[in-house]
Amino acid sequence: MNGDERGPLRHSALFHTGVVVDDLASAKEDLGGRLGVTWHAGGADVRLITDDGARTVRTAYALSREGPHHVELCQSVEGTLWTATAQGGAHHLGYWVDDVAAASEALERLGSHRIASIAATDDAPPFCAYHRTGDGLFVEIVALAFRPLLLPVK
Repeated sequence: MNGDERGPLRHSALFHTGVVVDDLASAKEDLGGRLGVTWHAGGADVRLITDDGARTVRTAYALSREGPHHVELCQSVEGTLWTATAQGGAHHLGYWVDDVAAASEALERLGSHRIASIAATDDAPPFCAYHRTGDGLFVEIVALAFRPLLLPVK
């Protein structure tokens, strides 16, 4: 699901809008009822690779079960790109791609700096990457192969 001549991403591959929150449990409770969604909770220790090096970070998130465009709530993690934006602001848009490395390189060529990637180990290919747009919004690209893990069958 990589892009075409117009760019590396396709709008049809947009699958979520992410919001970073300081209290995941509270945000799930508050927004679930307001948005009419239920949550698939997840998280793990991930290898976060940035220009400053690599480190293991514990993540937690909730992804709305209802779609096709999902809402993702991410627990803030101090000292990482997962910090809460201005109150009510979106943090990132998430896209499926066939090849994270190729899509990441294409975004770099368009001037969208890669802020971080996530891989199983330091030398494994990334399964996710974050790029910063000119206006500060992040674009998250996620390997399509991870879809069954992130969006389990209801």
